[in-house]
Amino acid sequence: MNICELGLGHCAVIADLHAESFTENWSTQAFADLISLPATFGFLAFDCESDDPLGFVLCQGDDIEAEIITIATRPSVRRKGVAGALLQAACSKTTRMFLEVATDNLSAISFYEKHGFAKIGVRKNYYKRPNGVVVDALVYEFTV
Repeated sequence: MNICELGLGHCAVIADLHAESFTENWSTQAFADLISLPATFGFLAFDCESDDPLGFVLCQGDDIEAEIITIATRPSVRRKGVAGALLQAACSKTTRMFLEVATDNLSAISFYEKHGFAKIGVRKNYYKRPNGVVVDALVYEFTV
């Protein structure tokens, strides 16, 4: 697996990867708008042999504090180290990294805690599901 920094040329690829992971799909243009912002950074993981995209992480912030906006991996490569490598690359760019995760996303909560993130707060009624259910978000922080 190789990891490179995200650029505008990756927007269609990461929109497709995002659609494989989330019911709320973000358009190619939405990713282009985010990546165009000066405080946005991220990484794309891809297979060394086939060049197939495996996953990405998108963040906003600077070398002191940043937030993970979204992270996604292809379902076929989950639990194979892709997300962990992306998380490590993102956290290496800043001193403090934050993120929100839905209280009902137990696998993501376990993943973030396994990688050293600590829960620091709750955001009530943060996520609204397509079926109308509202879910709280847990706020996590990783400090180098």
